Amino acid sequence: MKSSLRYFGTDDEVREGDRIEYTSLFLRRKRPGTVVYIPPKTALELNDEKKPPDNWLIKLDNGIYTGWMFHPEELQPGRRLKLTSRGADYERMTTGRLEREEAEAEEARGLKEDLLGCGLLLAIAFAIIMLIALMKYGFPW
Repeated sequence: MKSSLRYFGTDDEVREGDRIEYTSLFLRRKRPGTVVYIPPKTALELNDEKKPPDNWLIKLDNGIYTGWMFHPEELQPGRRLKLTSRGADYERMTTGRLEREEAEAEEARGLKEDLLGCGLLLAIAFAIIMLIALMKYGFPW
């Protein structure tokens, strides 16, 4: 699919299936991934149709999706995104699949957050009980 997005400092057009290397801001870690979705319409075209903008997506090899608004007239990929190879095998992303995967990730993350929340509440309750005991009986030394 033609995108009119170009990798930083090159004439190479961003295409679905491209293998890329994304350098994160945190610790400058290099993360490999694949471009899995480029919308058929740009943000300007969707704005004319009174619809919200769509994102183009990269699936990093660790399973995380990252994306940017598809607005090639004003937003081009930054220098942290580099093309490493073309024509990689990939599974094209669909909106339904993305929503399913996000819901599964949210469900898994939700359980961890619930456990952390319970642990935090128990720690706070223990601290309050200890303060009350210290105020009532004083310090043991």
